[in-house]
Amino acid sequence: MITILGGEILSALGKKEERLQHLSDTTYRVDTKKMTTVLDEELSFSYYSIDDEERNSALSIPLRYLEEVVQKAIDKLSLSSDDLSRCGLFVGSASNDLSLSLPLGQNYDNSQVENIACERIGNGFYADHLTKHFGLNEFSLTYNTACTSSANAVIDAGSMLESGVIDYALVVGFEMFAPISFEGFVAMQLLSPEKIAPFDRDRQGIVLGEAVSALFLSRDDAASSSWHFLSGDSRCETESVTGANPDGSGISAVIGAALTKADVKASDISAVKAHGTASALNDMAEINGMKQVFDSAPDFFSLKPYIGHTLGSCGTSELLLMLECVDAGFVPGTPNFINRDEALDWTPLQVQKSCATGIFMLNYFGFGGNNTSLVIEKVET
Repeated sequence: MITILGGEILSALGKKEERLQHLSDTTYRVDTKKMTTVLDEELSFSYYSIDDEERNSALSIPLRYLEEVVQKAIDKLSLSSDDLSRCGLFVGSASNDLSLSLPLGQNYDNSQVENIACERIGNGFYADHLTKHFGLNEFSLTYNTACTSSANAVIDAGSMLESGVIDYALVVGFEMFAPISFEGFVAMQLLSPEKIAPFDRDRQGIVLGEAVSALFLSRDDAASSSWHFLSGDSRCETESVTGANPDGSGISAVIGAALTKADVKASDISAVKAHGTASALNDMAEINGMKQVFDSAPDFFSLKPYIGHTLGSCGTSELLLMLECVDAGFVPGTPNFINRDEALDWTPLQVQKSCATGIFMLNYFGFGGNNTSLVIEKVET
């Protein structure tokens, strides 16, 4: 049995006590990011920041956040140096080269060519740093599959644990503000100017956010836990270069496969952590996909109104938030849902619902058509 030990997250929700208060009350805090177009037009969009500190291409900034979140997770779980030496590392991030993202965003006049040529840093750099800094096992893998990056990392971590390659696994979800990503979403007109309202009739698009999270897993013969990772499935579809087929066929396929691997029925699912990006077609695809698997609407919710769409980090970040909620005895409602969409028919939870144990599904559907579904459970101890 693969056990989920827990971890730590840095996000716009702050410390654990603040996180749980916001999630219980369906409240959140959001900042603003501005950009100036080549026509000198200033645009403003909501954005979920970890804090108010400066973001630039200095490597000390992401390394500090990574070291902080991993150390907090280690301390929380009381992991020893021997445990860490048997721990593999899995890093998921969509904007993996922060040293390039800032100069590329400033390079419309070619002034940054020399800087870009001199320094290229990807996920492998961060993985190597964390391995050495914390004395981890040399086994590591990195993932860049857009919004499913760290969710896919969880699946592979489970496989490596099950095969006995490692005894512990550290899965890191990593996404910090990157101007080129932010401006790319602006250019594609995918951002909501104010709020993210998943599944609402008047949803206007996504709101981006940053999060850094560290999740530890193991096997029950190495470390016990009331949380278990039952299965996961990931597959790609080619309906569109940006996302899933609105008819839900690709989403229903991955959900069905995850349930089969977990040996559970759709009716066994206590609640679904939806991807819930609040874009018109993605929300439609997600609901249509669930309708092909579930006979009736399960309790489902989106966590993105609380921390934003954290892209490659949402796999582990949203999983950790869900663990904290259920451990506190509830699953959260979905903020900003006001008007029922007749085309979707199903509506998400709008207020918290009591829940202390059960089997849960977590869905992630990535830019480019990569779909991932995880199944986890919490048992009574």
